[in-house]
Amino acid sequence: MIKAHRQAPQKMMRRTSRVYLNDLNAGKAETLKQFLHCCHDALQYFVDLFWQRKDFSARLADGETVHHGRDRFGLTTRLAQALAKQAKEMVRSAHAQGQRKPRVRKHTVTLYSHFVKVEPFDGSLDWAVKLIGSGAPQMIIPVPSTSHLNKFLADGWPMAKTLRLGRDHRGRLFVDFIVEKPRPALKTEGQIVGMDNNYTNGLVFSDGQWVAQRLYALIQSFAPREKHTKAQIKSLIGRELKKIDFSALQVLCIENLKWVKHQTRGKFSRVFNRRLSHWLYAYTVSVLVRICEEQGIRLERKDPWKTSPFCRFCRKWDRRNRVGGRFLCVHCGHSEQADLNAAKNLAWLGEAGVYGLRSLPSWSFVQ
Repeated sequence: MIKAHRQAPQKMMRRTSRVYLNDLNAGKAETLKQFLHCCHDALQYFVDLFWQRKDFSARLADGETVHHGRDRFGLTTRLAQALAKQAKEMVRSAHAQGQRKPRVRKHTVTLYSHFVKVEPFDGSLDWAVKLIGSGAPQMIIPVPSTSHLNKFLADGWPMAKTLRLGRDHRGRLFVDFIVEKPRPALKTEGQIVGMDNNYTNGLVFSDGQWVAQRLYALIQSFAPREKHTKAQIKSLIGRELKKIDFSALQVLCIENLKWVKHQTRGKFSRVFNRRLSHWLYAYTVSVLVRICEEQGIRLERKDPWKTSPFCRFCRKWDRRNRVGGRFLCVHCGHSEQADLNAAKNLAWLGEAGVYGLRSLPSWSFVQ
């Protein structure tokens, strides 16, 4: 049987809000830890089995495989089927990306409406997570609300029937509430803006907006053994991105920096590598993806090759064009702030509808 995919009339946006179960009594906590450990072992068993069989198809696990996992780990048929489905998706994804066999490191399990029900709680806490059987231990978990979750609910994000139950590396139990909302349609009018994500000067936009200039100074101020430094960087990035005006944007073009650190081992000092690790460009992009999705802005990734020393007026590049933070074309004399020039080149790629400068036709011209 091939897994059925129901086509929703409108695509949904999903966000998670984590709440730790710090006040859970010892008996319930131990029961949940045993349940998570059992699900972890069963999930890894199904992953190993499908990988050994080289079963990378979209077909659901057959009944014999599900029943074998059920009897081996003492699960119900429904829970074993859900874990086998999750394992099949992990195996297919890893194989499609050319990766090795997945290893289940985290003790988390996704509980659907067959296993859990979330209701308002009448006591001192806010929510009652009811595990209703079908393989999960039958109990009621009182969960306090948080300002993060309350903000989602106040902004019109309904709570989904699915949640995630897990245990972090410190052994703390948590519940990930999932909220969802219809995705707005993409804008059909507005500006095409480029953004240069710079380690030294922060985020520079082609429309003149410039945020996170304090990022470099904050990284330089960290002591070698100071803790929670990356949490401070994330907090700064979150505050700075709230200052950006996205109302006039239709398309946001950013650099594809996935391989920016590839083959750089041994080229930089230990101190510089430690500081460079705080340049959380992947986290910045993840926040931008969520913001653009919520506001109907199309986000495009562009090739960063030669966007900094390239002059869009004479369509020539030269490594001498950029000296520090200044751009001065040695061919036509065009002068501009270097990061702003790179951001405008990214916007130009968006207007041309190409991935990088290598894809530009020889007859292209920009006023």
